[in-house]
Amino acid sequence: MTHAQSLARRWAIAACMVWGVATAVAVNRPLERVEYALAAHEARAVARAMVDSSGRRPSPIRRLVAEGSLTRAGVELSRYLGRAVRGLEESDRVVVHRSWLKRAVSVPLKDRDEWEIVGVVALQAEPWRDLPVTLLAIAFAVLVAATLASRGVDRLAEDPAIALYSVLVGPVATLAVVMAALTALVRQRVEAAAASLPPPSALSRFDGLTLPLPSATLSALTLALIFAATAAALVVAGWAASARRHAAERRETLTAWAFLAPSALHLLVFTAGPLAFTLFISFHDWDLLRLDRPFVGFGNYAELVADPLFWRAVGNTAVYALYVPVSMGLALGAALILNQPLRGMHALRAIVFLPTVVSYVAIAIVWQWMFNADFGLLNVLLRAVHLPGVDWLGNPKTALVALMIVSAWVQLGYQMVIYLAGLQGIPAHLIEAATLDGASPWARLRHITLPLLRPVTTYLFVTGIIWSFQVFTLVYVMTEGGPVHATDVLVYRIYQNAWEFRRMGYASAMSWILFAILLALTLLQWRALNRTVDDAA
Repeated sequence: MTHAQSLARRWAIAACMVWGVATAVAVNRPLERVEYALAAHEARAVARAMVDSSGRRPSPIRRLVAEGSLTRAGVELSRYLGRAVRGLEESDRVVVHRSWLKRAVSVPLKDRDEWEIVGVVALQAEPWRDLPVTLLAIAFAVLVAATLASRGVDRLAEDPAIALYSVLVGPVATLAVVMAALTALVRQRVEAAAASLPPPSALSRFDGLTLPLPSATLSALTLALIFAATAAALVVAGWAASARRHAAERRETLTAWAFLAPSALHLLVFTAGPLAFTLFISFHDWDLLRLDRPFVGFGNYAELVADPLFWRAVGNTAVYALYVPVSMGLALGAALILNQPLRGMHALRAIVFLPTVVSYVAIAIVWQWMFNADFGLLNVLLRAVHLPGVDWLGNPKTALVALMIVSAWVQLGYQMVIYLAGLQGIPAHLIEAATLDGASPWARLRHITLPLLRPVTTYLFVTGIIWSFQVFTLVYVMTEGGPVHATDVLVYRIYQNAWEFRRMGYASAMSWILFAILLALTLLQWRALNRTVDDAA
C-alpha cells in the first residue's frame, strides 16, 4: 500500500467519522430545544394553576421534581440534580438546569400581582429520549460508509480505469439516506410540538417564560451542509488515491488547496452561506419580530411584479446609472490632461483623487448643504449671475439629477487613476510613429489611444454600472428616497422593506431580482464592449 493510498483511506474514514459526530450534534440540538420548550409550557401551566386557586391544576406529562416556595423548591431541585442550585429568586424566566445526566426546566412562581417571585415549579426534561436511536442510525451509517469508502479508495489506487464517481456512490448514498431519515425525524418532532403549543405571537418572542421551538428548515439546511462537506472530503480522498494521478500532481494540487482553504472557508461562511440563507428567506413571509414565518413559495416574487414602487425604483436606478458614461468621459479628459510631464501634476492628481477616499456620509452632508434651496452654494452662485435658484433636492425633477452630479464627482478621481494607468501603459513608440507620419492629436487619440484603452473602458463601464445599481448612502443621507419616490432606488427600497417594514422575505426576493438584473447587464455589457479587446490588447 502506497503512502498516498494509506493517507487517502485515513482521510475518507476520518471524514465519515466527523460526519457522524457533527450530524449527532446537529440532530440532538433541535430535539433538545423541543423538549425544553414543551417542559417549559407544562411548568408554566402548573405555575398559573397554583397561583389561581380557582383554576384546576393540570397533571403534567413530565415528572414534577420541585414546587412550592423558593427554599423548598431549591432543596428539591438540588437533591434531584445532585448539585446546589442558587439564584432562583432572581430568575424571572425559564431556566434549564443541567447536571451530568439529568435535566430540569424551572419557571418562577409569582404572586397574584405578578410582582414578586414567591416560588418555583420545575419539571424533569428528557432531551435524550431519541438519542439512542439517532446514535445507532449514525453509527451504522458511519460504519457502512467508511467501509465502502476505504474499499473504493483501494480500487481507485489499483485500477486506473475505474471512474471516481462509481466507487463513491455507495458511501455517499448511505450518508444521504440516513441524513434524510434524521431530517424527517427532526421535522416530525418540531411539527408535533408546534401543534401542542399555543400559536406564537409577536410578544412571545420576548416572553421570558416561554422557549421558542427550533426551525426544522434551518436544521435540515445544517444537515445538508454537513453532508455536502463530507461528500466533498470523500471526493478529495478518492481523487488523491486515484492511480491516474501522478504523485507530483497530487502534491501540487493538494498544496494549492491547502493554501486556498482559509480563503475558501471564509467565502463559504461569510458569502456563500448568507447568500443561500437570503434565497431561503425569500420563499418565506419572514418577520424578525414574529415566530411564525410561513412558507409562501414564489409569493414574494409575484408581489414584486405587481408592486408599482418596485418598478419605480428600477426605473430610477436605471436613470441614475446614466451618470456612468458621463463621469467616464470627464475622467478620460482629466487623465489626458494630467498625463502631461509638467510640474505639479502629482499634486493635481492627488487632489482629483481625494473624493474617492473620503467618507460617503461626509460627502453627502457637504453636498446636501451645497444643494440647499435657501443658502446653498450652488444657488448663491446662480443668484450672483441673476439666475433663479433651484430646489435641487426638493423638486422631483431635479433630485435624481443632483444625486447623479454627486456620484459623477465622487467617481471622477477613481476613474481618472485607472485611465491614467492605461495611458501610461500605451507603448510610446506607437505615438511617436504616428506623430512622425503627420497624424494630428485627434487622429492619434481616435486611432491609437482609444482602441488601446478599450479594456480599461470596458472594466470601468461594467464596474460603474454595478456600483450605480448598488447606490445607497447618498440616497439615505440626502433624500431618503424622496421627494415622492423620485430618488427611491433599488437598494434603498430593499433597506426599507427589510429594516423599516420588517419584511425580510420580500426584501430578500428583491435582492435576488437585483442580482439577476446585475448579472444580465454585466453579461450584455461584456459581450457588447469586449468584442475587440483581445485585438486591441
